[in-house]
Amino acid sequence: MTTSNTRLLTRLAVIPSLLVALVLVAFASPSQAQKVRPEFFGMHDSQIATGATPRVKLGSIRLWDSGTSWRQIETLPGLYDWTGLDAAVAKARAAKLRPLLVLGQTPQFHAENPMAPGAYGDGASSMPRLAAWRAYVTAAATRYGTTVDYQVWNEPNVINYWTGSVAQMAQLTAVTSQAVKAAAGRGATVVAPSFPLRMSGQQSWFKKYWRATSGGKGMASYVDVVAVQLYPLAHEAPEASLKLLAFAKRALPKPARAKPLWNTEINYGLRGGPPAQKIPNAKQAAYVARTLVLNAAGQIHRMYWYAWAQGKIANTHLVQANRTTLTPAGRAWDQVHGWLLGTTIGNCVQAKTGKLKGLYTCTARKSRTEVRRIYWKPSGKAVKLTTNKTTKKWTKLGGKVTKRKGSYVVKVGYSPIMVTSRR
Repeated sequence: MTTSNTRLLTRLAVIPSLLVALVLVAFASPSQAQKVRPEFFGMHDSQIATGATPRVKLGSIRLWDSGTSWRQIETLPGLYDWTGLDAAVAKARAAKLRPLLVLGQTPQFHAENPMAPGAYGDGASSMPRLAAWRAYVTAAATRYGTTVDYQVWNEPNVINYWTGSVAQMAQLTAVTSQAVKAAAGRGATVVAPSFPLRMSGQQSWFKKYWRATSGGKGMASYVDVVAVQLYPLAHEAPEASLKLLAFAKRALPKPARAKPLWNTEINYGLRGGPPAQKIPNAKQAAYVARTLVLNAAGQIHRMYWYAWAQGKIANTHLVQANRTTLTPAGRAWDQVHGWLLGTTIGNCVQAKTGKLKGLYTCTARKSRTEVRRIYWKPSGKAVKLTTNKTTKKWTKLGGKVTKRKGSYVVKVGYSPIMVTSRR
């Protein structure tokens, strides 16, 4: 994603809505439960190299739209200027954030098609000459070793960012993996290209990529991590992303399903150029909270919010224009960080019948004696929920805590609450 409205036109063209059925949905079984680690909480920040780091609780950062692309580093053939990337990596490490470096886009003088149109200039979306690409990746991996993670490309299934073929992206993936592992060591992490999935054409590209081979081997043999971008349509809420996540898991070949899955971009309201339609602060906070919980329950190992102070292209903002004062959504991020960090989250279910129809329940275990259940109802009237007899307290998204032992009734609407109990 870029911060320019015009760069979004191709990606976000109007298409039929993806509907999320109001049925019982299981997102993870107990055997698939994951422990939520600091790196799960990821961010983009265009000023990571020059400004203050984001003021929410994070564990990772994706270096994209941050002055650190290939064409910004290699300004003349064979001449690398690492100043901006060095600063970004140093700032991230000082803040204890794990950097993810996105390795594209192509300098025009290394492009097989120098006039290929792209969001970052002519030739940026082109297949690069492989010798130049290998040299650049080798230089980056030699410089940063295993202190950063390496992503092959951003959004190759979007014409603004890649005009090459599926076969060429498969070849680029193989070369990237070989170069990174040779220069940084086998312990380096190579992340597959990240794919938005909201359009049918994007989904088709995704499937073709994961069926492709290079050197007789499938893509899963070259990467350590699978990456998607779960942006829903502009009018849709966080729950709409679940259908995209389910598609991705179905479409991946078996070897890729065994890899960690990262959601490398997410926000709401993007319309393909015009500013996003505004939504109330309370709804923004609820969207952030639900996004974090659903991604954790969906077995996504890292989730990168796009972006810190991203402007008007999206409708959910964590920080005010001064880049320091948190919005209600920013405070909700920190609240849910506290709810999830260190827990083992096993499943989410949505009630399909009865008085609680539509209610989401997501269960996370903090310890042998503490279970946290996060509830919300995305739309319609709030419902009254009776907690179990071992309840200790419940917490609203705004931070208000009510302590009382034993079963009692709580009202649940679109803003999540967290109920703590012994079992």
